[in-house]
Amino acid sequence: MAQAERDSTRRQTPERPRRPRLEPAGPQHQRDLAAEIVRGYAGHLPNGVYEARTKFYRRAPHEVLGSDGYALLSRYFARYVLPQALMSGEMTKLQCAVLSNIVGRAERGVCHAIQREIADEVGTSRSSVSPALKHLAARNYIRSIGRGIWQLNLLIAYKGNGDEQQTFLAELRALALENGFPDIIGLEALRNGDKESPAC
Repeated sequence: MAQAERDSTRRQTPERPRRPRLEPAGPQHQRDLAAEIVRGYAGHLPNGVYEARTKFYRRAPHEVLGSDGYALLSRYFARYVLPQALMSGEMTKLQCAVLSNIVGRAERGVCHAIQREIADEVGTSRSSVSPALKHLAARNYIRSIGRGIWQLNLLIAYKGNGDEQQTFLAELRALALENGFPDIIGLEALRNGDKESPAC
């Protein structure tokens, strides 16, 4: 009887969700890292220390969260603007690749990259990247703010916290740029301008 009551109580108690466990990295990886640490600390350990032990754990190969917060991509841009631009031919695969490269590089809305660096990572020539950058700038996806310095439209993507993003957006809007950056994006920006912005 008592056993049956205990079984019944166990069944009614909700199970706690299990947290994912980190598994130790492989032995070879541990040996390699341990040797690197020993080399780094050689001659720097206190005299009383004769042995140190540590464990190494795998981590994801990408950084989604960090001291800066989330890396955010506008869902509206990803769902409506970019797919329609690609399907209509208004944006080529190369232009999309260049924009994606800048999104991945941008820190606090700014990307430092010369055209050769972008070309090497995208897998094309520098001469192909230049017109792609002009195309993107004419549509206010990006804007040139110096040689090899591109400001990504903060309404498309931003790496950092939301309060910081809003502060930078307010500063941009206060400039009252003639092309309407950052609020006018895509073909509407092209209609407002006389010609495509020069790329630096």
